[in-house]
Formats: sequence, structure tokens, C-alpha cells
Amino acid sequence: MKNRIEVNIFELSSRQATLTFLLSAAYRTIYHGKKLVVEHSFADGYFCHRDNWEPITQNEADILEQKVKSWLENDISLIEDEIDKTILLNNYKKIGLRNKTEIITQWNTDKIPVIRFGRFSDYRFEPMCLDKKKLNNFRLMSYDHGMLIRFPSALNHGSIPEFHDHPHLFEIIDEYEKWGNVLNIESIRDLNEAIRDNSIRELMWVAEGLHEKKIGIIADELCKRFPASRVISIAGPSSSGKTSFAKRLSIQLRVNGFTTKQMSMDNYFCDRDDIPVDENGEQDFEAFEILNNELLCDDIQRLLNGDVINRRKYNFTTGKGSVITDEMMLDEKDFIILEGIHGLNPLLTNNIADGNVSKIYVSAITQLNIDADHRFSTSDNRLLRRIVRDYKFRNYSPTETISRWHSVRLGEERNIFPYQDKADFFFNSALIYELPVLAGDVKPLVELIEDGDRFDDQIHRLKTLLSFFIPLEESMVPGTSILREFIGNSEFNY
Repeated sequence: MKNRIEVNIFELSSRQATLTFLLSAAYRTIYHGKKLVVEHSFADGYFCHRDNWEPITQNEADILEQKVKSWLENDISLIEDEIDKTILLNNYKKIGLRNKTEIITQWNTDKIPVIRFGRFSDYRFEPMCLDKKKLNNFRLMSYDHGMLIRFPSALNHGSIPEFHDHPHLFEIIDEYEKWGNVLNIESIRDLNEAIRDNSIRELMWVAEGLHEKKIGIIADELCKRFPASRVISIAGPSSSGKTSFAKRLSIQLRVNGFTTKQMSMDNYFCDRDDIPVDENGEQDFEAFEILNNELLCDDIQRLLNGDVINRRKYNFTTGKGSVITDEMMLDEKDFIILEGIHGLNPLLTNNIADGNVSKIYVSAITQLNIDADHRFSTSDNRLLRRIVRDYKFRNYSPTETISRWHSVRLGEERNIFPYQDKADFFFNSALIYELPVLAGDVKPLVELIEDGDRFDDQIHRLKTLLSFFIPLEESMVPGTSILREFIGNSEFNY
């Protein structure tokens, strides 16, 4: 039985944002004004480090945790307020907070919302949790050269999930973080400056070149495994760019003298009437049980045995599976590329011999900070991708996409993230320049939404986030970029 869900994804995000604010304030208190840098999400939490990169011990993490918890137990209230933009801008300029100054400058409003706790304050761009009783459930633990602030998950709100390390995934994240530092793109301010001085084009080339290099390295390793391992299973959360990655991987395999046959898990969906329901009685389109896994494994095994199969095609209009007439078999130097959200689940290929399957995890792990105290959420990056794609190619409004996001995220928590450590290879599909491009596409869409929408808080939050970026023309994006999967005009056929 699935765990009871007690909190919405968006509500959970507000609690995390508030706790991060308190943690930054506690760090400044204990370390006499020094900054704690809040980076990327990892292991049911956020990874943080000192601004000088010196390690954080578990004892130091414990002291910080106790400081925050002592604050939550005192009589000081968390208060949401507003301050005149000019006043706040001048305050940030006086103390040399260039990243915050950039954000306030770009903010398209005369009054800036802030969160206050005693003598501490900071701007806010999303609803905060003012009920301190809801904030006491978190943990700090030393990790690598910094520490993790860990939270309850949406699926297990009553307790913090058991810690499962993903060292290879962290290595990839850290690599991209350091790569951003090398390019001097650590924050939105750096990105906006690159657009202003027209150095952004070279950064785009470098970003795309890095993708190509990483895909080439993965392809080289896969070829070394051939013919013992001929099935490549690609998985990742929604809007991570799995399909484009698969197409570009196929090209790199061809460079090495190999060819590919593509198989999509979507074509092995069970009939719509047989889709399982979730705890709310709604059909769960993210569940593993949506797949006719026995049929999928049978087709894969037959191909590996040298047999001919009929290609399958799912009819999303009727909600019925079907078989089309053309046939498929493996040539001598063929890989099978299998793509779908359940690609890392051990049940997917449990009927296929061990060693025959290589697994790849694809995700858009954003390395861009808003400033030292605020991270740009990886899930927000993917949500923006999905809003654009859904509007352009699936006839969904931004409100419809946002309304489905909670269910999508829960599906990822259940069916994707627990299996990250099963991957043989990891690929970060995020592009350092993509958010200004997406901003240019999403801004006009969300501006059309009238006040009074049931997702007002989230739409306002996205509007605010998008206002921080100088838009970048999508015509500058290469036709083979993974970003083209979402904005359109890709040189690949989907």
C-alpha cells in the first residue's frame, strides 16, 4: 500500500524555502556574518557549502541544526512583509551584495516582498511557511565538502526518508557546478551580464559542446560492452530530455560504427481502462503497472535471440495498444535503445539476462543560483520546459500543466528517484543558458492568466522568477540541442 500523502508538493516547497532562510541566518549568526551557499537538490534535501569551500563537520552541522530548532521554539514570529524597491536596492548596494542587487533591479514591481525573523530579513519570491510548528522536521548532516539539509518527502511527510547515498550522481552534479564556476556563470547576474555583453553565444557553444562530449564518452563505454550488453535503457523524470538524449546517443554510437533500434515504453502501455488508480481514486499515469511489462520483455528477448517482431504503437486517442505491420529485427551491430520513465526499475528487465542491459539516468540538474541564499530549483527548470512543450505541442495551458505537476512529482518520487543508484551512467541535460530562452517563451503565457486562478501563488512565483532573466532569442539555440525538444524546430523527428 502506498504511503499516505499529507502535504502538497508546492506546500512542501514553501516549508523548505523558509527553513533554508532560517539556516542561512543561523550560519551568519554563528560565523559572524559569513555566507552559506545553498546549491542543488540532493538526497531529499539541499546541498550547502561555505563560500570558501572549507569542509563542514558533523559537529558544526549539529550546532547549526540546534540553533534553528531553538529559534523555532522561541516567541519570535516569522513575518511576510513588503519594502520599497529603491530602499532595498540601496541597502544591498551599500553592503556589496551584487547578486541580490541584480535580482532587485530586474524585479518588475515597486514593492519587494520580504520575509522577516527578528533582525534577519531577505526577499522572497514564493509563499513562505509562517507556522513554526510545521518547520521542526528537518536534519542537517555533513556531506562531502559541505552539508545536506534534509526534509520529509511528499510521500513520507511524517518522517525524513532514510538516507541513500548516490555518489556517482553527486559527482556529476558537482562537476557541472565546478564547470559553471570555470565559465564564471554561477548566478543569474552572471548570465544576464553575458547576455548584455554578447558573450552568451560562445557560452552556448561551450554548453552544447560539453553535452556532445559527455554523450560521446557514454557512447564509447557502451561500445566496449557490446555485444554482451545490447539493450540501453534510458530513464529520467519528466522533461529531462530523454528522447533527445536517445537520438544524440544514437548518432554517437554510429560514429563508433554501431547502429540502433528504438523502442519506446509508451507503446507498451496497457489499455486506458486498465490503468491503476492512486490513493485519491484518480488514474495513476506514472505507475509502473501502466506498462504491459511481460509483453515488452518478451519482445526484447526475441530480438536478442535473433527473431523478428512487429513494431507496436499505442493509440493515445483511443487509449488502446495496437500492432502495426512493419517488422523489426536486430542487425549485426545493432543496439536496442529503450526510453521511458521506468527505465531504471529492476522489474522492467527482470526477465532479461543479467549484463544484457546498460542503464542511463538523464536529468536536468540546474547549477544556476539566484544568489547565495536562493537556489533555482531543478524541478522549476523542468516545469518551465514542460509548460512550453505542453503549450506548443500538446494543447495544454500553463494552468493545466501546473495542475498536473503535483501528480507528476509524486510519480517521480515513487517510480524514478528510488532507482537512481541503479544507473550505469548519468547525464545532466541542463544547459547553462536555457532559462533565459525558456523565460522568453513562458513569460507571455503566464501573463495571460487572470488573477483568481486556483494556482495563483505558483503562477505569481513563476512570473517573479522569470522577471529575473533577460530573455534570450530561441533562434540562437542549435537545431540539435536537447532544448529543442521543448521549444520546437528540432532537427530530430519526435
